[in-house]
Amino acid sequence: LGQVLVVPADSDGTGVILFPEAPTVRLMSSAALTLVGPSGDSAVTRAALAVADSQVCGEAPTVRFNDSVSTSWSVGLLGKHARTLKMDSLSGLPARDSIRLTAELARLASSIPMDPGSRFKGLPFAVVAARQFEVNGRPSIVTQLVRRLPQEAAPLEEHTFFVAEADSASSPRRWTLAYHQRSEGSEETAEQYELLAVMRGRTNTLLLIARHRDTQSTYEVLEREATGWRSRWHRVLSC
Repeated sequence: LGQVLVVPADSDGTGVILFPEAPTVRLMSSAALTLVGPSGDSAVTRAALAVADSQVCGEAPTVRFNDSVSTSWSVGLLGKHARTLKMDSLSGLPARDSIRLTAELARLASSIPMDPGSRFKGLPFAVVAARQFEVNGRPSIVTQLVRRLPQEAAPLEEHTFFVAEADSASSPRRWTLAYHQRSEGSEETAEQYELLAVMRGRTNTLLLIARHRDTQSTYEVLEREATGWRSRWHRVLSC
């Protein structure tokens, strides 16, 4: 992904530097930042290391953009040649295809092993977001689902994130589970997943995600190897 990895800060026109942990002014001014959104759209801007308030939650330095950024972005990379992959949202599908795919995603989520005593067993899944992309002709889909137990005193939530893949030659398309994560707890303690971007590395595919909870966010890079997906890198920011 290059020398620098940036994600949006709470205020407009600023970003949080996840990597490296101690960037220099010279590094941040050496090239433009390419800001990438989940759909694959990108914009280019210049940024400068913010010295006066350079720490976020006492951990990560920040940058300020020299230009206003009109596009919605989720990841910033140093340089102008980030190789992004376009992703199509489930919301853009025809109604019949959307209903069919939603049912397939719920089936895949139900196939993930869970604790026999879990209180979420048998509850329906709701699809929060889903995006499709292709790598070397292999269709892939990334999705986030939620199940809720609306107890009056202490409501609980279960959040599921997974990557599914399909054989491009199969018709109808049959999806298989390739990678998954799951978290459950209260609204404050359960991790909520966010898809940031899909990028092309030199020889692989990289999926950038975030896991948010009340007091911290974990940013993670997943890598698609020949044998499947694995977690390649992560950083935790606590507030």
